[in-house]
Amino acid sequence: MSGDQRPRTQAERSAETQALLLDATIISLVELGYARTSTTEIVRRAGVSRGAQVHHYPTKADLVVAAVERVFGQQEQQFAERFRSLPPGERTVERAIELLWSIFDSPAFQAILELVVASRTDEQLRVVVQAVGARFEQSVADLYAEFFPDLARTPVGSGLVGFAFAVLSGAAMSDYAGFGDPRVTVDLLKALTGIVDPVLEALNDERHD
Repeated sequence: MSGDQRPRTQAERSAETQALLLDATIISLVELGYARTSTTEIVRRAGVSRGAQVHHYPTKADLVVAAVERVFGQQEQQFAERFRSLPPGERTVERAIELLWSIFDSPAFQAILELVVASRTDEQLRVVVQAVGARFEQSVADLYAEFFPDLARTPVGSGLVGFAFAVLSGAAMSDYAGFGDPRVTVDLLKALTGIVDPVLEALNDERHD
């Protein structure tokens, strides 16, 4: 062992095992669907022992919930980092919608759709899915208020996040089901955000008066 290497701590090994299990859960949901995803299949894909899975996530529900929460957290962080990295002049509502669509148009969100469909007949799962979705929407709403504070306080701007979520999630579901081209919907949503342009201009005029 070279001088710059050290044995991994128990906490590091535990975190790695959890990440393997959660990644395998998402992949299994996307490829097999919720009904065919089992803890046995997840353990096989993760390459860990059954005992390790039970230790960290005793049930399939525990795995699914943790995996979904992890994915949403990662997507939220990615959205924030990518938007903050844009030059100030490019931080527009239209660009924010494009970045948000990249979250909905991803394999990870396909896993969420699997859970949404499954939760229709599973009340316990439905409660979990709705709670995680609500937290994600609130996180995006908080970022929206950070990036567009003046607009978020207006009647038009305050409902924009919920409207965007409804449209983009519908576009993702339609694409998942093979109904039409989701890009048409996304482009139309971006065009509709033009209604906030006069609001932004008025706010800018007020600041400069």
